Amino acid sequence: MKFAATFFVFVYAVMLLVIFILPGFSAEGYSIVSNSLSELGAQATPNSWVMNSVLIGLSVATAYMATKKLGRFWMPLYLLYFFALALFFTAIYQHAPIEGVSFLEREHLTHSVFSMITGTAFCAYCIAVAFIIKRNLQKASAIFMLTLAISLSLFMLEFPEYRGVFQRILFITAFGWLFYSLVTFKFEKQRKPV
Repeated sequence: MKFAATFFVFVYAVMLLVIFILPGFSAEGYSIVSNSLSELGAQATPNSWVMNSVLIGLSVATAYMATKKLGRFWMPLYLLYFFALALFFTAIYQHAPIEGVSFLEREHLTHSVFSMITGTAFCAYCIAVAFIIKRNLQKASAIFMLTLAISLSLFMLEFPEYRGVFQRILFITAFGWLFYSLVTFKFEKQRKPV
């Protein structure tokens, strides 16, 4: 578990650097406030491979750490596998670029579908944790994270001019909480009544 946690923290730290530094080396006109992280990894975008590599790293780190921690707890484990797989494919299928250049519409749509699946799987994991975990504080943190993820996603739709800010907050908190839940939460099998 120690290596899995170290690997996750390393990828998380790289993500933090990339989401704030890469915009300076991305497409001209990219705004950290209004443009999404997917647009950092978009088609025909300078240095897009960096953001896409981070997404792939996050998916591998999540799946690896989930395997180490949740081996016997199939529901949250499979939800995180599903989350990690969908996140992986958001990196493989890339967003449309912010500049007016030609791009593959089907790839952009596929990216959008996998992005939506990623968010849904994360929310489902939060719900599963809230039902499985016995400690009230940990249960409350899962419900809070679920509420925050849904709220920030809705804010991105309602206030697209601040989409970049909301998505960065979402990524920082979601992956931070995911690490916290996998390291500190005590997953226990429910005892059957005698």
